[in-house]
Amino acid sequence: MRFSLPGVPALKALSYRHCIALLACIATLVAIRPAMAAESLPTRRPKTCLVLSGGGARGIVHIGVLKVLEQLHVPVDCVVGTSAGAIIGGVYASGASPEEIEAMIRGADWDLLLSDQPVRADRSIYTKEAEREHLLSAELGTRARGVTLPRGLVAGQHLQYFLQQMVSPRHDGLFDHLPIQYRALATDLENGRLVVLEHGDLAAAFRASMSVPGYFAPVEIDGQVLVDGGLVRNIGVDVARALGAQRLIVVNVGTPLMKRAEIESLVNSADQMLRILTNQNVDASLATLTPDDVLIEPDLGTLSSSDFAHAQQWIPAAETATRRNTKALSALALNDADYALWQRLQRVARSESAPNRIEVDASGLSRLPAAMINATIGPQPTDVNKTVGRLLATDDFETVKGYVKNDAQGTTLVLQPVEKPWGPDYLRAGAQLTTDFTGESSFLVTVDHRATWLNHYGMEWRNRASFGHINSLRSQLRIPLDTARSWYVAPELESTGRLRDVFTRGADTAQYRIRQDAASLLVGRSIGVIGELMMGIEHSYETARLAVGAPVIPQQNMAVGLLRAQITFDRLDSLDFPTHGYFFNSNLRVANAAFGGQAQFRRWSSEYATAFGGHNASILLTARYETSMKTTLPLAQAFALGGFQNISGLVDEQVLADEVAFIRAVYRTHFLHGNLLLPDLYAGVSLEASDVHHLYDLNAPRHLFGGSVFLSAQSAFGPLYLGAGTASNGHGALYLYVGRPWP
Repeated sequence: MRFSLPGVPALKALSYRHCIALLACIATLVAIRPAMAAESLPTRRPKTCLVLSGGGARGIVHIGVLKVLEQLHVPVDCVVGTSAGAIIGGVYASGASPEEIEAMIRGADWDLLLSDQPVRADRSIYTKEAEREHLLSAELGTRARGVTLPRGLVAGQHLQYFLQQMVSPRHDGLFDHLPIQYRALATDLENGRLVVLEHGDLAAAFRASMSVPGYFAPVEIDGQVLVDGGLVRNIGVDVARALGAQRLIVVNVGTPLMKRAEIESLVNSADQMLRILTNQNVDASLATLTPDDVLIEPDLGTLSSSDFAHAQQWIPAAETATRRNTKALSALALNDADYALWQRLQRVARSESAPNRIEVDASGLSRLPAAMINATIGPQPTDVNKTVGRLLATDDFETVKGYVKNDAQGTTLVLQPVEKPWGPDYLRAGAQLTTDFTGESSFLVTVDHRATWLNHYGMEWRNRASFGHINSLRSQLRIPLDTARSWYVAPELESTGRLRDVFTRGADTAQYRIRQDAASLLVGRSIGVIGELMMGIEHSYETARLAVGAPVIPQQNMAVGLLRAQITFDRLDSLDFPTHGYFFNSNLRVANAAFGGQAQFRRWSSEYATAFGGHNASILLTARYETSMKTTLPLAQAFALGGFQNISGLVDEQVLADEVAFIRAVYRTHFLHGNLLLPDLYAGVSLEASDVHHLYDLNAPRHLFGGSVFLSAQSAFGPLYLGAGTASNGHGALYLYVGRPWP
């Protein structure tokens, strides 16, 4: 039974009776269609769009607006967000409740999220060793045409994964198909035009929209290099209109312009410039609002755009500002039943099952071979965090991207490491400045250069130079012996010159000029990110010549051939303000004529430190034992005590010894939260004790005690210390350090 209709081929005719039955069915479907629509759409009403502005940390208060909108039963049909507004609005549009968003924000570790490196315990051996040598984490690239800067202070490694965890991955990539229609706004860095993101990875859209130039690295999407949308459209009123919105709920949390008295530095001036650009386009957007639109502008007082740690405290201010618009918002509200239906359609569970497999896509890498990647992460990685951490610990990657792939094998997380675009040669620097306010002051500036991937196996050339109270130059060629770069051979040249004072009976009697020129051949083994073993032979020439004062010891000139061995384990969570973890180092040097030198001595030094506590209060315990094993040490090799927290109250290196047993306990408490340049302030106290066998001052006391009280902070220039110390026999001193007071 078939029939034909004009324009519809290959249909056969039906009987009259069947045609009547078919028409009846069609009429029934037409009749019930409005009822079906009524179940999926709460009611016929104007399309309402929520427009959320950027504002850095101030944008977190958008959560308060969402909470009140839900309390008033105001549904949202579309969301347009910029920067922080893109994040909060996008997570809401993907199906999260305001309470879920708030819980995720409150649980965030912002110190970690606003950095790129793994937690310190999981960083590379090289990175931790460079920090112990007073080098800052900031890294520049060096090329033939000059110095190359990173694309931003923060690449957003941890932030990217945090954003991915905030959104539900169950969507097809079209933002129109989310529970709430969504748009994120960004700026094309190449031409300065507005880019409206309407498809792709949600977390990537968030990152692009919030990429403040200079601070966050740009994000490339669909061939465009994107930065913060606030530069051209901090409030996307026109974008919401283009989506067909008839009513707008606009939330402006942008940072107001600073007064003249507040613009005191280059940083403030640059910040003011961004505020001017943003506020100009905000004014233009707000001028297009109609009386039917609702504008919400919370009073956020002194909350800065960078104060992520305290932004949650201002969420109630946004709730208050939203409630002031209750009358206007009530006109957009639904009854309880209709809103409950709308809310059921909007909510999407955040949980997602773990991937069946983890793959690393190395196809985009130009330097690292796939075999080396596989050796680094292991044959079948199962832990995402460990895998990403191992990749970052190679020091080769700017970030590790990821996406989920579903196929016949199940759910696969594909990781895509991105090589540092400013590499493969890197430059770091650091400084240490100190004074005791009595005319004794010193400085040390250290510069580190690392040339990587000199061959296909990952050979590196490491150079480090210091000048100040120690002048040194060290050059090392590190040649890997295996695919994972765990075993290596390292020929090394080093030259060091410094002044060392010799005290007798507590008085500064003489000053000697010491010089050491050495060549070494070392074999080493890295134990993941935990530690490193190293041993080898060294041949050096050492001199100690009188510079000023009485010749309390004869001039020393000697060739030294020795066997050296060292083991280091570093698992402290912070070198300057540790709360947990440990550090261990043991260094043995055996000089003997059998190794080609004149001197014969043994020198062994071991140190162990452990920390426990929390951010608000912590204790660091340190024990050190150093011995010459009953041999005579040359002046250049003598152990030293004296200085801040190294028998505080004494002058730096006032005590020279051939055997030292030393213990120290440091208690710190956090009592003041600062700002971007001086984030946190600590107060502390230290107690120190030692048992000493003196090398050059046999009449000095054997047992020495010291202690200090201090203020300390972590700044953009490194740790800062201001303290007062006291030691046995009434010695005392004041200290000011920029940089760590001990190695």
